[in-house]
This record gives sequence, structure tokens and C-alpha cells, in this order.
Amino acid sequence: RKHGVMLLLGSMNAEERMAMFLLNLSRRLAAQGDSASEFNLRLTREDIGSYLSLTLGTVSRIFSRFHNRGLIEARRKFVRILDRDKLEQVIGRAMQ
Repeated sequence: RKHGVMLLLGSMNAEERMAMFLLNLSRRLAAQGDSASEFNLRLTREDIGSYLSLTLGTVSRIFSRFHNRGLIEARRKFVRILDRDKLEQVIGRAMQ
């Protein structure tokens, strides 16, 4: 499954990768009985960038962009998904 996700991520742009990352994390947390919409990231933004093959600056800009569009609220390691549908639409562009 991880291999398939990594292949899919390789064909996505930076915003699509970040949206996929946040939504996959949300789903995994929900499956464990935790909140799907509010969580603390265990990874640093630099670690997220490394995992997604993005620079730290790109990760920070995307978090800001998503925040400004009302998709998420992000403060340090705290993330709240505000508009799951629009976040999924970001990924939807990659699936077409």
C-alpha cells in the first residue's frame, strides 16, 4: 500500500501531495478512534517535506495557502481540517 501511495504522490504537484498527506493522516487517526479533523502532527514540517519530496519552504507555503483558502487551520504542529471537501478537490485534480 505504501508503495502505491508513493507512486501516486510522485505524479502529483506539491499541493496535491500535501492534501493527500493530510487526508491520509486524518483517515488513519480516525481508524484509531482519534479525531479526523483535529490533530497534532508528530512530524516537523521539514520531515513532512522529506517524506513528500518537497522543500521546507514549499511545505510552509502550502500550509499558508491552505489556511488562507479556509481549508485548514494550522498553528505550529496543530492542524484542524476546516473544509474536507475542498481539500479532497485538490486531490481530485490529480485523479482526473
